[in-house]
Amino acid sequence: MWIRMSFINIALEDLDDARKLYQSEFISGVIKRQPGYRFHYWLESTERPGDVISLTAWNTQSDGEAYERGGVYSELGSKLRQWFHTERVLRSYEVREVADL
Repeated sequence: MWIRMSFINIALEDLDDARKLYQSEFISGVIKRQPGYRFHYWLESTERPGDVISLTAWNTQSDGEAYERGGVYSELGSKLRQWFHTERVLRSYEVREVADL
């Protein structure tokens, strides 16, 4: 499984609006229809209010990269950009299986 995480900062007074848009058909609905999609989450920091992570999970690395290369990632980010206080930072992670102890 391949995880992609976008790190952003949003002003506290804008969090509700940004969260609602992320959860709408205009963002979440589009993400769910991408090939190889597994799940996605909107994570809000409890220690640093306004710090947000958009986490998406994909079957394979190529699925996650296709989501970005195809322009969907940029298109969806542009819908939220009005609330970004920092540039979005994208990081990718491979989920490795760990043997049961």
